[in-house]
Order: sequence, then structure tokens, then C-alpha cells
Amino acid sequence: MSLTVQSLNGDTAFLLTFSPPVAPVSSPGLFPGSFTILLDPWLTGAATILSTIFSISEQKTKPCISSLQELDQEPDLILISQDKPDHCHEETLRTLSKDCQSTILATPAAARKIRSWKHFRPELVQALPKYVEGNSNSLYRLVLPPFSPRGSSGEVTVTWIPAKRDISGVHHAVGITYRPPCSVLSATPGHYMSLPLSPPTSPGSPRTIASSPRTLVPSPYNDREKTMSVIYSPHGVPYDIIRPYASSHLVTESALPLSALIHSFDRVENPWYLGGNISAGSPGGLQIARSLYAQAWISAHDADKNNRGWSVKQVRIGKYASDEIRGMMQEGRKERETLSETQIVNLASGEAHRIERG
Repeated sequence: MSLTVQSLNGDTAFLLTFSPPVAPVSSPGLFPGSFTILLDPWLTGAATILSTIFSISEQKTKPCISSLQELDQEPDLILISQDKPDHCHEETLRTLSKDCQSTILATPAAARKIRSWKHFRPELVQALPKYVEGNSNSLYRLVLPPFSPRGSSGEVTVTWIPAKRDISGVHHAVGITYRPPCSVLSATPGHYMSLPLSPPTSPGSPRTIASSPRTLVPSPYNDREKTMSVIYSPHGVPYDIIRPYASSHLVTESALPLSALIHSFDRVENPWYLGGNISAGSPGGLQIARSLYAQAWISAHDADKNNRGWSVKQVRIGKYASDEIRGMMQEGRKERETLSETQIVNLASGEAHRIERG
């Protein structure tokens, strides 16, 4: 199976396409059992916070599409990670038809904001549950029907993992997993059944994953059906906040190593009275990538933008090049580690990166 991550604007707008092992490389998103997720689309216009005097951002790089109508198909899920306008962009989201069938899954504040526009049917806009270890209701679940009566269902899960005492309100992660449906017969098209708060599936066969206070090491002898996993955290979040999710849900779902970490490379700082740290950048992402043995670390929120306004006058940005991050990752590796090296990926607008898992 595979995950294809395409950047739509060179910043934080991504299209994720999860595909089962039998899907063709040429059109994976159209194959039964595939699943597409659109992340934080911002394709046109400026992003303004409070007023243009306080903060306004404009993209320097032209997105690869100018409207969500230009996507090959409606995404199965639209995920909005926060209510700030460069993530929850009204002008872009309104390019979707009022009659669209995509579910919009957003953090609680973003969900309230989107509902206030009265553009989408209320039942399409749902709030992301906050992850609580041991609570099955803290995972949004979607069942992917089997290809045939003798097959087994797949599943997509999404959850929200916010930082504690976050002054800026931007530091959190979204955890995503994808397990494809399986069949012993030929594939036939099906439809998605949405069960957002259903109990978890049975754990199945035992797994062996060694854990320590800082790392989770996937066992090569794990015989459970494999699952792909993504951590989306464009502004960053401490690994200690992610650890309970990783050590319980990702371990139980046999979803390690992490397929993709989508996280900033550059560190962005404001004075404390303007929120302090805005993006954790590479210093924050290193521990997540190392601890979860990420197959790929994809840059997010690092594009050059025209930022103006009172709130950005004292911003300090620490830039990190891809080669520099690769060196930092190598320094943290232990000699006995045998897992593949993490790919460090910086996607321009329109570019895509494919990640395989056997």
C-alpha cells in the first residue's frame, strides 16, 4: 500500500492519497479502498487575522490550482487543523459547492467558524475529537467496506492532539491512520460508511513492540495487517504530547514506523506577548521523527510569504536546509538501528512524494 502527499501551495495545503496494495500507481485515488484527505487548503486571496493592521499574509508562490473545483475528485475528507485563516481559509473553502459530499472535519474552534459561514450543510461539518488515551470516543473512525463478502473492512482514524498551556493556540498535532480493506476475490467498487465515534475493532493477534521513555521500536515479527500513519503538525508540538497516542493507538494498530511526519523545518519566534514560539521547526520535529522512525519528514508552513502588520514586525525566523536536517537526523541515530533512513522532503507547489509500505 502507499501514501502520496501532494503539496497544493508549497506551504500547508496538502492532498493525501492512501491506496491499497492492489491500486495502480497511475490513478491510486480512484481505486476502490483508496482514501483522500485534503489538509488546510489555502489557494487564493490573503489570510488576515483581526485586521490588515494586525496581520495579513499573501502567498509569493502560485498554488498549483486556484480552486478546489479543479481537483480530480472531491476528497473523502477535508481536514482543518486550526481556526487561523491560513489554515481555515474561507475564500478557498467556498470554492466547494454547497452540495459537496466531502465531510469537513475540523478542530472545535474551526468547526464553529465554518458553520458560521452557513455555506455547507451543517451535518457535513464535524468537530475533531481530542485524543484521550483509553477512550475509544476520542478517535474519529471511518470504515472502508471490503471489496467482496469474503474480505475484511479497512479503517481510517483521525484525532486531535493539542499541546497544554499553548498561548499562541497553534501547537497541536493531528494523528491519521489508514488500514486498507482486504479481499481474496476481485475488487468491486463500494461506498464509505462513516462511523466517527464507533468502538475500536478487536486487537487481533498479539504484537511485540518494545518501548522506552523516548522511543517506540516496531518489531519485524509483527503479524498484524499493517497500517499507514501520519502526524500532521505544521507548527509543532512536544513529543511528550504525542507519546500517549503513539504508545497506545499507533502500537495497537501496527502503524509504526510512522509513514509521514508533516512538520515545519524552520523555527519561528515572536516576543512572549505575541505568542512566543510560533513554529517549533527542526529542533522540535527531530524528536518526533527519531522516536517514531518516520519514513518521511515533509516540510510544512515554511514557504516564503508576504507578511505584514503589527504582529509580525518582531518575528525571528531560523532557517534549516534539508541537508542540515539530514545531518541532524544522522547524529541522533544509534549504530544498532537498522530501520531505513528518514527521507527529508521539501515539496514545491504541485509536487508529490510517494511512500510505500509492504
